Amino acid sequence: IETTGLADPAPILHTLVNDPLAFAKFQLDGVIATVDAVNGTATLDAYEEAVKQAAMADRILLTKTDLAGDTKDLRSRLAALNPGATVIEVQQGQVDPSAILDLGPFKGETKPERVQAWLNAEAYQHEHHHGHHHDHADVNRHDAHIRAFCFVWNKPIAQMRLNFFTQLLSMLRGPDLLRVKGLVRVLERPDQPAVIHGVQHVFHPVTWLDAWPGADRRTRIVFIVRNIEPKQIEELMASLTEDSQADAEANHATT
Repeated sequence: IETTGLADPAPILHTLVNDPLAFAKFQLDGVIATVDAVNGTATLDAYEEAVKQAAMADRILLTKTDLAGDTKDLRSRLAALNPGATVIEVQQGQVDPSAILDLGPFKGETKPERVQAWLNAEAYQHEHHHGHHHDHADVNRHDAHIRAFCFVWNKPIAQMRLNFFTQLLSMLRGPDLLRVKGLVRVLERPDQPAVIHGVQHVFHPVTWLDAWPGADRRTRIVFIVRNIEPKQIEELMASLTEDSQADAEANHATT
């Protein structure tokens, strides 16, 4: 689905995830945003919808780079909004289809490298060390309200508690959950990671992969949110587990 340049992507994703008729026929594969390298900074300053498009994307296509000159500041800003998104420079309007298609890990036989690329949890830890978000986002920018972070839990989570957590989170803070995606180690099925994917107050039905993508079997959940502090979600998760916060080892990286 191609939207207009000023479309809010959240209602579209909400429909694909939640509407029974759409869900029966279509699968949300990925979100791709194009950013004009010449006018991108001004557009992000002026329109909240543009910020949400960049923040919620799996891939960001940077266009008109041959006309823009130095794009370092724009790239830094995009990395702060969405550290997990892959930024691809488009040359003469051409892009490799394999870079923007078949992105989602929603099939049991999905290749491990695709799952890793979809979640890209390591990127959030990298951005935390550099602190880009707070360095260049001022109060006049819409992206000053956007946070991106990843939580990691070492211990498995009971499926009932996971369901309760997503339901409670969506009920309490739904409008501000721009995107939530993760791999969860569920107590009842520790050898098969559960894929969770949420947009605002709606979560995609849990998908089970055949095996973990690699040796890391920890729960990793990425949050892209508006006006939510990581501590708020961390405390909510801790309150729903029998373990203490220290035992749960809920380490997080924030931008």
